[in-house]
Amino acid sequence: MPTSAVRRHTILWLALAAALALGSTSSVHADDQQAQATGSTDTTDKAHKSTTLSTVNVNAQTLAGGLMATQDQPKQVSTISAQAIAEQPITADYTQMINSAPGVNSASYDGFGLTDSSSYTIRGFNASEIGVTLDGVPVNDAGDYIPYASEYGEARNYESITVSPGSADLDMPDLGAVGGHVSFITKTPTQNFNIFAGQSFGSDDARSTYIRINTGDTGPVRSWISISQNSDDKWRGGGQDDIHRVQAKSVWTINDSNSITANFNYNHEENYFYQPLTKAQVNQYGYHYDYGTTWAPTPSGGFTASQLYSDPAFFTQNSYYKLYQNPFKSWVASLDGEFKLSQNLSLSVIPYFQFGDGNGSFAGFLPLQTGANGQPQVQANQAASGSYYAVLEAYRPITYRPGINAKFTLDLGLDNTLDWGIWYERSRQLEYIDGQYVDPQTGEPDAIWGDRDVLTYSNGLPWKNYQEYDLTTVEKAFIQDTWNPSDAWTINAGFAYLHTDRENQFALYPGNPDPADWTSYENTDDRYHRFLPSLGASWKPDDNNQIYYSITRTFRAPQDSSTYGNSLLHLPAPLPESAWSNELGWRFTDGPWTVHTDAYLANMGNRTAVGLDPDTFINYYINAGPVRMAGFEAEGNLDLGHGVSLYSSYSYTQAQVKNDLYLPATADTAAASYNTAGKQFPGTPRNMAYFGARYSENGLTLNLNGKFTGSEYGDFLNSERVASNFTVNGSASYELPDFSVLHKTTIALNLLNILNRHYLALPASPTIDAAESSPTYYVGAPRQWYLTISTTLF
Repeated sequence: MPTSAVRRHTILWLALAAALALGSTSSVHADDQQAQATGSTDTTDKAHKSTTLSTVNVNAQTLAGGLMATQDQPKQVSTISAQAIAEQPITADYTQMINSAPGVNSASYDGFGLTDSSSYTIRGFNASEIGVTLDGVPVNDAGDYIPYASEYGEARNYESITVSPGSADLDMPDLGAVGGHVSFITKTPTQNFNIFAGQSFGSDDARSTYIRINTGDTGPVRSWISISQNSDDKWRGGGQDDIHRVQAKSVWTINDSNSITANFNYNHEENYFYQPLTKAQVNQYGYHYDYGTTWAPTPSGGFTASQLYSDPAFFTQNSYYKLYQNPFKSWVASLDGEFKLSQNLSLSVIPYFQFGDGNGSFAGFLPLQTGANGQPQVQANQAASGSYYAVLEAYRPITYRPGINAKFTLDLGLDNTLDWGIWYERSRQLEYIDGQYVDPQTGEPDAIWGDRDVLTYSNGLPWKNYQEYDLTTVEKAFIQDTWNPSDAWTINAGFAYLHTDRENQFALYPGNPDPADWTSYENTDDRYHRFLPSLGASWKPDDNNQIYYSITRTFRAPQDSSTYGNSLLHLPAPLPESAWSNELGWRFTDGPWTVHTDAYLANMGNRTAVGLDPDTFINYYINAGPVRMAGFEAEGNLDLGHGVSLYSSYSYTQAQVKNDLYLPATADTAAASYNTAGKQFPGTPRNMAYFGARYSENGLTLNLNGKFTGSEYGDFLNSERVASNFTVNGSASYELPDFSVLHKTTIALNLLNILNRHYLALPASPTIDAAESSPTYYVGAPRQWYLTISTTLF
């Protein structure tokens, strides 16, 4: 029986050896990071500014305990520094860390940050429409653009996280950033040898063991390597989250003007999914409802076709938690060379490579028969009467992603700088769903990774629901001029040309010995390209005020799966998404006051909507027409002295669908029209506000903060919404006096959702009409606590 899949994603000593080799033989540039400003314990003798990341102001003065930084770009930018990151739970993922920034609506099932099942919207754009880079390397999925938050290393290795809502900078290697950008910068190795170690315990048997070794200066090279093991039990349902990570970074300072950077990030996780819930499920079964933890034995001889979707044992097996797992391993390696070619010309170049392999599994039911070798085999005609058994179906993507981003910077004199460069990437991705045998009496799957013991047909070929191979080639050229006609004025003007080529090979039920009835193939080759202009102007009438305006065009090609789905169903290919983003802002600083405000208007064309063919269970993609995002954002900090500071952010967002939605007919469905014009886009609360108070003096740091998230809709017709919620978090830490080789020994306590609010948030699967199909939502974690002890040795 065909089913649909939603994509998800022991420290290996080989990875550890690779990281150690990386740390001893290569190096990284030092980003403009001031340790004293950020609260970091890392210090460097020289800072080399990355020209590729020139617009990320990582050396800005930090405010509000690291939740805010001074900025001078002609657009809204929010930077969270290492100081604020260190006061989060030690394993928090970036979706939790950026939740304080204006315009960000994030949701996660796990307060400890150990699940890929977290997401966010920024100004109404969903996470797949926001570009993400790690040390200048794009890490969104190359096919569907989804970012997987748990795969990007340890929070304690970040120096800063910068959120650029609305649009990415021209030099960013973004394939799908139609609505903004998030960038991570990892810490620079220290000059002196030291070891940072941390141990956490917490709710639901949460545990984290973390160690980072800084080699200090070894000639012109200094490096660090970190190793961690993190785990917790799911707070609802059965199963655990278990993640092992290895990260490394090296800096080879060739001379004062030249450096080379090497970065390595390895992630290995074996997690279980949380079940997204509908409002009806929460009302009927309660807040802690999840996949079942008991197994009903299979009837003798298996289920008959008539028993599927009717027998109670079928429903029990179909929701068994051991069939919903998320094992995944990935690594990212990059070099970042910063070279001064002449007195006025410099080059930044980042070659990189990414690899990913794993799966997201779910319950399926297939007709099995005993083969000649006594092993179970899949019946060729899966629609005929047969003996159906539960199997573990594993959606498995395997990704190979090499690329290079290069940028030249020329100082033209007279306060004028010219930047230009290219980005090239050629990724290969093989995706398929296979099946693995499940013990019919116990529910235990033979394997979970989808790479061995897979079910086959009688001809020996593996059963696959489908198989897809994508070759995506991206070429981007950009040029930008920055001119300061006076001390008060800065003008940026430029454009990029982005070209995307997707070659797609798709097969439905490949290898089936009954091909006439089951197997089909679709091959497509689609090309998308667009010129992307950008203009920004900034005026500083005095030292306290800055006024700016910018306009930028953004663009992304359709997701990889849209090509075969639409072709198979004989629908027109979807058009690429694009947007014009306008921003008008004001920044003010006077003594203890710092305020950043921003009004924006983004007109997005050809926003994509997704339908599901009920016969093949294949997604198809149509254009829902234009969407208008408009709103106002503000963030501010007040330093009261004596270690006390207050921070707040607010955002108002209107994400309005401009046209009614029309779904064309397919071979299995009739055409349908929906009155969506004027409706708020799902997952976009109109009002959000964050409030934080911080005290830090004499080694004691106290934090108390709250986030208000307004009500948000789960469907395009705005017929169902979840109520607003207000969550309160807090932390307390105390730094002990140094003792012998122990420095900055700190005991920290984090409390999440202190008021123990039960709430639903951001729709995990929005629908068109909740009356026809109920949307599912993220379920906020209850009150949780985490205790961390950390120290720096030597």
